[in-house]
Amino acid sequence: MKKILLIGCGHMGEALLKSWINTKKYSFTIVDPYKFKTLKKKYKNSKIKTIKSILLLDKFEEFNFIILATKPKDLNNALVELSNIKINSNTSLVSVIAGKKINNYKNKLKNIKNFFRVMPNMPAAIGQSMNCIVFNKTSSISKRKEVIKLFSYSGKSIFLKNENQIDMATAISGSGPGFVFNLIDAMEQGAIKLGFEKQIAKTLVYETFKGSINLLIHNNIRAKNLVKTVATKGGTTEAGLKIMKKSRVHKIFADLINEAYKKAKDQGQ
Repeated sequence: MKKILLIGCGHMGEALLKSWINTKKYSFTIVDPYKFKTLKKKYKNSKIKTIKSILLLDKFEEFNFIILATKPKDLNNALVELSNIKINSNTSLVSVIAGKKINNYKNKLKNIKNFFRVMPNMPAAIGQSMNCIVFNKTSSISKRKEVIKLFSYSGKSIFLKNENQIDMATAISGSGPGFVFNLIDAMEQGAIKLGFEKQIAKTLVYETFKGSINLLIHNNIRAKNLVKTVATKGGTTEAGLKIMKKSRVHKIFADLINEAYKKAKDQGQ
């Protein structure tokens, strides 16, 4: 059984944990100074140990993976504590923190050779994450395979060419669920304003999103081509699409994705 040290267990860290705990291949030590008491009560599992500080760890060399999932503001403190502990050079360090470059870790954790940056997203909690991965050149093939295997339990994974692409992916798949949820909420509120009860509005919108994405995947064509199959000339969809065009929805999304990308880059400074 491989051992995972998860440092930080906020929204993203816990989403990943949920996707991993049902496998029989891993055991976990969670370090979280804010939530360790709550997490200890929540995860009463022999495979999971929860502590307040990295400095309370024993047998540190035994971890196969160190997963960094802290808030950006807490990362430096975590790295200072890690740098004061002997880490096995065979350990893989995986950061899921937006914007933070591999060199940021290499310069402070000299003993580690296998560094990875992964940008997952919140559907990891149900095993449907979009995981984007980059690795440093000194990481071994076997360690890359281990990271792929680990993240296969949380969803689909792709390797990207460089860290700039990770920042780009952060703006799309990383932040994307927030944008999608906001769209869903807007459609729900629109349905309610028309006069539907909340539960009916919810069902109408959820099933519309779910069916639409499944149809898109099934047909394997671009979304803009499917727009044409729904929007008959002079019909209701065309009337709504005219409002979207007038409101420059495509421009809005290009802008918000670019803003999220710039923020990811800024966080790496």
